[in-house]
Amino acid sequence: MIVKPYSETHYLEALNNLIRRLVLSNPKKEELENEYKRIKAGDIGEKVVMESLEQFQLPYDFFIFHNLSLLLESKIQIDVLFLTPYYVVIFEVKNIKGDIELRHNPRQLVRTLSNGQVHVFNSPEPQLEEYVHQLKRFFLNKGTNIPVYGAVIFPFTSSFIKQTSNKTTILLKNEIKPFLRNIPIKTSFLTNKGLEHMKGYFLDSHTEFSPYPLIDRYNIPREDILNGVLCKKCGELGMKKFSHYWFCPSCHFKNVTAHEEAIYDYFKIINHTITNTKCREFLGISNPNQFYRMIKKMNLNSVGKNRHTIYSLPEHRK
Repeated sequence: MIVKPYSETHYLEALNNLIRRLVLSNPKKEELENEYKRIKAGDIGEKVVMESLEQFQLPYDFFIFHNLSLLLESKIQIDVLFLTPYYVVIFEVKNIKGDIELRHNPRQLVRTLSNGQVHVFNSPEPQLEEYVHQLKRFFLNKGTNIPVYGAVIFPFTSSFIKQTSNKTTILLKNEIKPFLRNIPIKTSFLTNKGLEHMKGYFLDSHTEFSPYPLIDRYNIPREDILNGVLCKKCGELGMKKFSHYWFCPSCHFKNVTAHEEAIYDYFKIINHTITNTKCREFLGISNPNQFYRMIKKMNLNSVGKNRHTIYSLPEHRK
């Protein structure tokens, strides 16, 4: 049973908008584009794995969690956690195309593309081993010596695994279900009540990773971020404000609430707070009253009065 369903990386859209707003001269543009592609590919791989487990059945209860962030010995972020009364499995999902080698000493993942290009990534093995260790210690501290297993999943056939580790379990998508069915179930370590308790504990303990504001995370100067309102239709920057709507000069698209997404961009990319002056400067409008009318409908948190008011995102939008 899936109790924490698949969800896309929550800051992916903000990262994409950061890339769109970044001046061409900034040297980190290519790095950010690669980061976006990496996260997007990871999301696609994790979605496929979660979909493959939607109708999965076993003769005992189990719970599946996607993208579970826990604070144990350190902060860990598990792609997929499979919890049963008999064992626990951590799945690390890798959506990387090409010929894959998992090398040792040093431990690296080396990918070779069909055109001969070679790319080196951190091996998923040390991280997986650390997560397994920490989760084992967590259960031991709660008086339960439940087995904790780990496996690396390559969900697509575009990954050709040339060389694998003898120590780490490597699975393709069609091997996930047989792997789970073949795990021995000699002893039940969690009662039904205990299983429910651990489900609630993990869901309550999950803390969403917050990378905002992105210019701090990626060490980008404020002056390298372009102001303006992005067009939702064509993606171009520079929509113009008319009396009752925003107009895109590039594709002629009209949008009444285009400023809202721009203001959310400001919070997520530039700063946790915004003022009347900073907002008008960012949107490219000059009338303070126009700003007040727009901001009032967004139900933002506010501190102070009149022109000294400081606005921030409500908790559910962060």
